[in-house]
Amino acid sequence: MNERWSWIVRYAVVIAAALALGAAFGEMSLFKTARLGKTGLTAANLVQFLTYGAALAILWLAARRAAMLLPADDVRWNVLKSTLVPLTTLIVVSAGQAVLLIIAGPLMNKAWQQIYSWISVTAIILSAAWLLAAVLTGSASLTPLFGGRGSRRHHRIGHQA
Repeated sequence: MNERWSWIVRYAVVIAAALALGAAFGEMSLFKTARLGKTGLTAANLVQFLTYGAALAILWLAARRAAMLLPADDVRWNVLKSTLVPLTTLIVVSAGQAVLLIIAGPLMNKAWQQIYSWISVTAIILSAAWLLAAVLTGSASLTPLFGGRGSRRHHRIGHQA
């Protein structure tokens, strides 16, 4: 394996370990019965939230690092380079809403659950829109979608001087 990409194995091991520990500890009767006050939260909820959340965060960081390491001058990698972070963001946001619900669920009433659901739906739609924009523009940045205003401003400033 290329030494430049050997870090991905470490990330994968950490993700797998976090998922395995979260599942194992979350099913232990000790963690299920240890309550955190009168909130309805258990130690199992907290452990699952922390481990699954960490796995999702590491997945997103791995995608970001991989996108930065992909060669910018090689046309064969352009689609992957521009869509890797938006795609991973869509995956993390979609799975993350369920992970956050592990600890937020016992604390919410029906009205807050409805608000949470709409916020989650909106976040997923926005992530999907970012992925679509990345596919259409060939860039993970949203600047080309809005006409590249930042580059025009620099051009005008240079032109006036």
